[in-house]
Amino acid sequence: MKTIETIRVLAASVIAVVVTVGIARFSYTPMIPEMVEALGLSQSVVGMLATVNYAGYLTGALLITRISDLDLKVKLYQLGLVVAVVSTVLMGFTSNVWLWFALRFVSGLGTSAGMLLGAGLLMSWLIKNNEKSELGVFFSGIGLGIVLTAVLAQLIKGPFSWDQQWVIYGLVGLALLVPAWRWMPDYRACALPRTGGKAGSDERSRFIVILQLAYFCAGVGYVVTATFLVAIAESIPGLSGHGWLIWLVAGLSATPACWLWDVFTRRWGQWTALYLAYTLNAVSILMLIVDTSMVSVMLSAVVYGASFIGIVSMMLAMVGRVFPENPSRPMSRLTFSYGIAQMLAPAVVGYLADVEGNYTNGLWLTLLVMAIGVGVLHLARRAKGREAEPALSG
Repeated sequence: MKTIETIRVLAASVIAVVVTVGIARFSYTPMIPEMVEALGLSQSVVGMLATVNYAGYLTGALLITRISDLDLKVKLYQLGLVVAVVSTVLMGFTSNVWLWFALRFVSGLGTSAGMLLGAGLLMSWLIKNNEKSELGVFFSGIGLGIVLTAVLAQLIKGPFSWDQQWVIYGLVGLALLVPAWRWMPDYRACALPRTGGKAGSDERSRFIVILQLAYFCAGVGYVVTATFLVAIAESIPGLSGHGWLIWLVAGLSATPACWLWDVFTRRWGQWTALYLAYTLNAVSILMLIVDTSMVSVMLSAVVYGASFIGIVSMMLAMVGRVFPENPSRPMSRLTFSYGIAQMLAPAVVGYLADVEGNYTNGLWLTLLVMAIGVGVLHLARRAKGREAEPALSG
């Protein structure tokens, strides 16, 4: 039974993810048609706004790899929460494209703080307080963020203009900040001693590099579906106008999946769980290739939501346990690889779709990358050596 303090800390962390990822990042997805209709934005501007947001996220991930001071991490984490809300609200106070670019970039920085610094700080707190060193509950905030933005978009898109909608998203984020800030523990008291000599550091460095390659493959599998799932759904007569519902289904699937993957990991081990998550992610892609019926697309969204969130949760939790003295740094290295995939893969698949008039070959290419990812994941397991897997605390 978890203590009241542990429940509050976990709740604060989850809410922070909802704010920094759900509000600051995912609110843009349902806002795209609203802004295009109201302002006549070109697809290039729409794409660039997404790209600069990813660029901000990647920049944040890269900066975090250079930070080891715990006090600075806590301050930047708190600043990231504020930035996520402010940058969202300000999107509704201007129609200047260059200011939008700046705001979306800053929003990406806030997302990296909430996700990476938040995950690292929580991992340190869990280890310090002899709790299970799992991040499934933490990453359920991603699924909740998807659900929140999908539902909120349907509620406000009729009565409010595009600029008012941005402000509403920001105000919802501000309201959520209150419990997130109030229940936040003193992370400064969670510093852990550094471990491992040079030989151990070299071995772990090889391990993390191979794991980065595997995570890059997972990033391709994640972003191609995230980018084109709604477009595929909208192209189906029976699902036209219901793309938001597909996105909602993916979010509903992702929300409890993190916790279920933690349970599976305890029972069967983290490597078996990762192999299964990668395989399921590949299956969700295959389903979009072989059958675009409503049932198949909906089921693909369910499998996709459950699998991608499991990969993210288990990968980052794994490196957090391997590098407990500074978990945010390896988490950021993995995320940087994941982010590179998010910037490259949609461009490649989008180009193939323009040339061929459909997404089939792009999806086959994505499926191939995920298959390679399973192989690289196995290499990472071998690089880890014959040592036993780190025990889950608690």
